[in-house]
Amino acid sequence: MNLTSLLETITNRQRQRRITKWSDYRRLVASICDGKEPDADKIATVLADNERTLDELRHDAELLARRRRLRDEYDAIAPLESEATKLAKQIDAAEQTLEALTAKHESEMSPLYIRRTEINTIRKRASQARMELRNTCEDRELVVEYDSVVEELSAADHARASLAEEMDKRESWARQDREKGKATPFKNEANRYKEQAEAHEAILADLRAKYEPAEYTVNALQERLSEIEDRLLDP
Repeated sequence: MNLTSLLETITNRQRQRRITKWSDYRRLVASICDGKEPDADKIATVLADNERTLDELRHDAELLARRRRLRDEYDAIAPLESEATKLAKQIDAAEQTLEALTAKHESEMSPLYIRRTEINTIRKRASQARMELRNTCEDRELVVEYDSVVEELSAADHARASLAEEMDKRESWARQDREKGKATPFKNEANRYKEQAEAHEAILADLRAKYEPAEYTVNALQERLSEIEDRLLDP
């Protein structure tokens, strides 16, 4: 074998040895990453062969673990791509359906909104016309009668409201006294609450008797006011 061939053979063997040593180191790193505990002598030999330190081994093991996690994250999306495509198509179809429904809804509702606006405008003009008709009525006696009934109705409505408010109070007080009478263990106190409740209930009965004619008066005045107003609005 000539010198050139011999040197080339030596070079190739050295390269192969370096590759083998590096492969041993990578397997060592992978083994540690897998949770296996390699032989201490083997670790020392592999580190020496590759001129690596324990700190570098720790760093490389942590890096491999991180790269494995990253690869798992990377690989996780591949089986989901077909599902993502289906979802995108479903979402697109749903959005198109919604757009069609929205357009149909707007098309159907638009004339309704327009008509409602027209009616509200007419209602506003009618209210203004009603007020002007009432204010321009030249029948003085009718106007005086209208104002008088308005005052009577206001007073009657106030009286009815006062009765209703007082009825609510008396009913609440009577209920509270009944509950207190049942809750207290003392007989004298229970009798006192009972007497108070009976007093409230007696007043409540009297208020209820007054409320019905008061409500009748309000309803009658409202009907009378409506009839007068109809006459005021007559051209």
